[in-house]
Amino acid sequence: MKIQKYRFFDHYIELRSDHAETLTLMEAMFRRFALTEQDKKGDKLRYDVLTQIGGKSGIHTHDFCHIVDNTSLLPALAHGIILRHFLAHIRSHLLFHAAALSHGKKGVIIAADSGCGKTTLALALVRKGFKLLSDETAALNLSTGTLTPYPRCLWIRAGTRRVFQDFAWDFPTHDIAIKTQERTAIHLSSTLMGNTCQPFCLFMIQRPKQADERLCNITLESLPQNLSKQLQQIWITPPTQYGFPTFKIKEADLNILYNACDAQGILVLDVNETAVDPTYYKQTPQITAMSKLTAAISLLRYFLGGAQSVLVQENEQGNAVGLIQPLVKMLKQVNCYQLTPGRLDHTVEMINDLCQS
Repeated sequence: MKIQKYRFFDHYIELRSDHAETLTLMEAMFRRFALTEQDKKGDKLRYDVLTQIGGKSGIHTHDFCHIVDNTSLLPALAHGIILRHFLAHIRSHLLFHAAALSHGKKGVIIAADSGCGKTTLALALVRKGFKLLSDETAALNLSTGTLTPYPRCLWIRAGTRRVFQDFAWDFPTHDIAIKTQERTAIHLSSTLMGNTCQPFCLFMIQRPKQADERLCNITLESLPQNLSKQLQQIWITPPTQYGFPTFKIKEADLNILYNACDAQGILVLDVNETAVDPTYYKQTPQITAMSKLTAAISLLRYFLGGAQSVLVQENEQGNAVGLIQPLVKMLKQVNCYQLTPGRLDHTVEMINDLCQS
């Protein structure tokens, strides 16, 4: 049995496991969150990932136990369960699925759907002199309104590497944590990582016109009859019957899927989103101003924690719409834009020029 401890905003977590591969994955993903003795304040969340539970493996939270029949799936499942669980318990920050960077003392937030190029754009901005806070989670402090780093490792898709090769660009200085056929997990050099700052610009990436029709290949651990009846309304084709249940849904229906699976304790093993058409990034980028209210409503679509968030459950009576008012207040001094990306080098220059103003 080994124990790993990490700090995430107003919580610290304690992971206890006898499974080496799970411990290796978590250390690779979150090594910059490693807990020191001085950090032991705030709420603690404990997670047990064990392989000897009646001859099966299991993942335990304080209110949940999930048995895993296939131990080879344990690292990915444990990572997903723990991540979603602790993000939903954060009270000190509003967390959004977005990239976050700093330019001097100015913070930049770039919100977009998966597969729309957040990581690629963030890395290109780092080449330009920006500092990275996160390529996937923008954290706004509810007390101060500041943008807080979330320095998880970056998952680099093959498409990002191809874009950099097309421009003959080198990746910013980094080391490799994990490498698979589809992706590479990297940690940028510490000198390229940013610090807490005041947000200055928010860019909402305009989804392609065909975005609502983008499909996701979904893999579930199981598909009991009650869940099947709920999901019939959103799947494009019936699930395959080979191995784990697999089917396609529209990207726009992902929240329906997650909420239905959460309610029945069924794990979503994989969500493989189709990439945006590469020609989308060969056009001329365009940036237009947005009102604070429109930007807040648009950003709320990327809120992490969902309906299970303690902020929503305890403060907003289960309705995330109540977060709009504090979010508008946070954005009062922030320049908000809708970004229709095009050529990556041109997009970088446009963002850089706005941050210089």
